[in-house]
Amino acid sequence: MKALKMMFAAFAFAGATAQAATNQEIINHVSYNVILATYNDLASQTANLKTAVDALAANPTQENLNNAQAAWRAARVPWESSESFLFGPVDSLGIDPMLDTWPLNKLDLDNVLKSNRAITTDFVRALGTNLQGFHTIEYLLFGDGTSANTKPVSALTGKQFEYLKATSALLAEHAATLAYTWSTNYDPENPSAPGYVKVISKPGFDNQFYTSDRAVMEEFVQGMMGIVDEVANGKMSDPMGADIGSANMALVESPFAWNSLNDFTNNIRSVYSIYTGHYRTTKGPGVKALVERVNPALAAQVEQDILNCMQLIQAIRPANGGDFGQAIFTPDGRARTQKAIDALNALHGVLESEVLPTLDM
Repeated sequence: MKALKMMFAAFAFAGATAQAATNQEIINHVSYNVILATYNDLASQTANLKTAVDALAANPTQENLNNAQAAWRAARVPWESSESFLFGPVDSLGIDPMLDTWPLNKLDLDNVLKSNRAITTDFVRALGTNLQGFHTIEYLLFGDGTSANTKPVSALTGKQFEYLKATSALLAEHAATLAYTWSTNYDPENPSAPGYVKVISKPGFDNQFYTSDRAVMEEFVQGMMGIVDEVANGKMSDPMGADIGSANMALVESPFAWNSLNDFTNNIRSVYSIYTGHYRTTKGPGVKALVERVNPALAAQVEQDILNCMQLIQAIRPANGGDFGQAIFTPDGRARTQKAIDALNALHGVLESEVLPTLDM
């Protein structure tokens, strides 16, 4: 908890150093140093995950399983930290579902694992998106998600190693493609198309996607609003249900690794990055700089609201172990969850009613 408070304090300090900037300066910084940087990190971390899975398959030790689990968690960070900007190629090329479809089709996956089929990357590529990606790998690497989030390496079978290798290779391939579409070419059917980072960072009348800097800034704000709403009213509310009796573990994302709360926190961290322009150790102007020109008090308050939402999400974690999937089956955990949902909905309201209108001021 002490480390968490220090992390949030660091975020708050970073936010306080934001400087006024033009819309174009905001757009350039966010496009290159937040969005593109995040996708580059995703490509790097998924490549590391593939390497860790290959090492595990070649030498199935508990240490190597632990390493592969850690690599999965590390790769999850940049992906979940990208969800306030799920526009551009990640959407138009259908990369999002190939990386992160949930719920996992466990029934069909188990049937494939029982079959005599050769498990290759191309074989997995041809299957549905709910039989590949992060959550397929999670299901194979971690525990059942109900009573434990880990397993002995002896529980893994030869067929599961085949599937892990194929799926992690495909995940790394898709992540590399996503980074490439932003850095180099956003349209595989048009070799002369630039990287999407150039498209979004150069709005104008000759830009078919963004005719003005306002259009880009609106894309940023709408992306922030979208993930805030999804975390509150989808990722958290749907599994929680109306009462304990209707709570549904099958709807919890990242349940096997007990990583849901980290996922949700990183989702809101992506909002923080777009808003402040700060990603990892890189600092620069974000949407906050625009809001500051109109209403400095509002600009500061929104940043604190974002940080508060992240803290409230982490506070859902049960004191006696477990994660979101365990918290929603207890009265106290549900109360903490509802508090986070209420804060997220309040943040969404402020983004919609107060931040979005600053684009026209």
